[in-house]
Amino acid sequence: MQGFWQEHLRPLAGSASLHLALVGVLALAALRWTSSQPPVQLAIQGYVVDGPVATKPVPQPRSAPAVKPPPVTETVKPPEPLVEPPQERRAENDAAAERAAQAEQERRQVEERAAQERNAQLARDKAAAEQRRAEEAERKRAADNEAKRKAAEDAERKKADAAEARRKAEEQAQADREAKARAAREADLQRSLAAEEEASAVARSGVMDEYRALLVQTVERNWIRPPSARAGLQCTLYVTQAPGGTVVDVKLGACNGDQAVRESIATAVYKSSPLPAPRDPRAFERRLEIVFKPTE
Repeated sequence: MQGFWQEHLRPLAGSASLHLALVGVLALAALRWTSSQPPVQLAIQGYVVDGPVATKPVPQPRSAPAVKPPPVTETVKPPEPLVEPPQERRAENDAAAERAAQAEQERRQVEERAAQERNAQLARDKAAAEQRRAEEAERKRAADNEAKRKAAEDAERKKADAAEARRKAEEQAQADREAKARAAREADLQRSLAAEEEASAVARSGVMDEYRALLVQTVERNWIRPPSARAGLQCTLYVTQAPGGTVVDVKLGACNGDQAVRESIATAVYKSSPLPAPRDPRAFERRLEIVFKPTE
């Protein structure tokens, strides 16, 4: 704005000076024109009586009514037509009018340039504001995209961390299961070894053979020999017993007897329940393998 006034101050000052000069010239011309007009002459009409003054009274007839003189009227001459100023005065007036018109034109040009400059400045300001808004929108879009990218990365990282945690947890659980299974197998192995060792000790002591013989005798006492049973009968029995000797299940393996013989042997085992207990409790087994070979 300061540059605008610096640029147009001199033309504005010149325009104002021309306007003042034009006003002064017009005022001077008007003053001269009014002073050059002649004064208006007034016409006065009257009556003049000439003759000597009477020295003695003259008999007068009977008085008659007095006649009033006619009223005096003033004759006003019409104003004379305006006298045109001399040629040089018209030239001065024309020059002053031309200067005034030029000054007015310059003033209008200055105002137009100022309006154009204002419009241009407004357009620049508008363009700058739009540019700022566009840049701000672009920054906002970039920030939003960056935030979305970071959020996606965070979500992906959390997902990967969760998957890694699950994998490690599964591996740990699998390791724990394997460790428990190894411990169980080792415990079973230890128990089996202990049982085998105990069974070996019992077998070496002859308690198992004594126990199996006792079982065969018990079953044979409850066996009703069918007519189809022949000499040299031998059947392998798989007996499952509960603690206390109660028979739970009986299965026959290899047997040289017919179906009636096989059924009679199974019935004899069930009739022998509860089975007798061994002399040494260590000889008790829940699953027994008995070779049934009755005496002739």
